[in-house]
Amino acid sequence: MRLFIPHEYHKSIHDIDLVKLYDSGKRLILTDLDNTLVGYDISLPTAEIILFKEKCEKIGMKLVIISNNKEPRVKMFAEKLGVEYHSSAKKPLKRSYKRLTRDYNPNDVVIIGDQIFTDIFGGNRMNFYTILVDVINYNNELFKTRLNRFFEKIVVKIFKIKGEK
Repeated sequence: MRLFIPHEYHKSIHDIDLVKLYDSGKRLILTDLDNTLVGYDISLPTAEIILFKEKCEKIGMKLVIISNNKEPRVKMFAEKLGVEYHSSAKKPLKRSYKRLTRDYNPNDVVIIGDQIFTDIFGGNRMNFYTILVDVINYNNELFKTRLNRFFEKIVVKIFKIKGEK
């Protein structure tokens, strides 16, 4: 069951201590897009997300978007943000993670996401450092995601994930 438990939990990406991650040897941040960086209905990077990316770069960390969403959405967002991306990633399968991290040791990689069964499970399977953040907006999620959320609530309750750092 350890595969479903993140190393850290935060309300949002803006609460993550990037300097602490860097000091612990992390150099690559793989981040989900939808409901992690912005809601599904936001098509371009916000000022806050641009600042987050700049902060990552300033301390020496690379930011890459890994999303199960289709390429047009992910590509437009990532290009405007000026970062690499991988769309239609099929998380939690390992193939996309391996492609994006082939130049890194697993101990150097952080994955940030809002879903336990895709982001956290996939990252833990790869021995990455995993960070769960709260969902930005539940209102326009797909049925499949809503179904995952139902089961995630059970895991969160059993393992008391949220609220503990």
